[in-house]
Amino acid sequence: MHPSAESVPPRRLLRFDRVERAAHWATAMLVLVLIATGTILYIPALSIAVGRRLLIEDIHVYSGIAVFVPVVLAVAGPWGRRLRRDLASMNRFTPGELDWVRSLGRRSRESVSKFNPGQKLNTFGIGAFLTVLLVTGLILRWGNFISVSWRTGATFMHDWFAIFLSAVILGHIVMAISHPQALRSMIAGWVTSDWAKRHAPTWLSADAASRKTARPRQPHKAVR
Repeated sequence: MHPSAESVPPRRLLRFDRVERAAHWATAMLVLVLIATGTILYIPALSIAVGRRLLIEDIHVYSGIAVFVPVVLAVAGPWGRRLRRDLASMNRFTPGELDWVRSLGRRSRESVSKFNPGQKLNTFGIGAFLTVLLVTGLILRWGNFISVSWRTGATFMHDWFAIFLSAVILGHIVMAISHPQALRSMIAGWVTSDWAKRHAPTWLSADAASRKTARPRQPHKAVR
């Protein structure tokens, strides 16, 4: 008797390789350091309690400069092929994904690929916030030659974009905890085919098609 389809265990799909996971966690640690040190510098009571303000400021500044280094190193060589492909896929929205966004996620996920529109917006939103924070932070640290009005504007933007980034990161953490299999994919690298069928059906179909294409053909047996 052949086993029923329900008895077949779901297979594992590689969602993130080691390079992608290393780049993510290295960037995450730097961002958390930025939030922690920035909070200490921004709140006087914390700054007094912690002390060593100049050291905290240096850690904050150089962590901000280094925040893009993990991703740059990850995409720079042949080892970053999957990361480059994932970033390229995040740069566009299909009509089906836009329709899913307009319905606020109520419509079918059949058109959702490896990353849903929310994940794409989250990734590029964090990248944009970090870019603004890097530029304004450099102005604040080494922009003494710039006019006071520009430095005042940079301070305003730096403070508010830091608050926005902290809120986005908090939402990102909450979403990750509420979706344990997605979180596991960033730790162990894989998800099950059942999860992909529910959350990324287009990616699952593409993966199945690539496996079928890559499967070597069996040699024909000679007919006697």
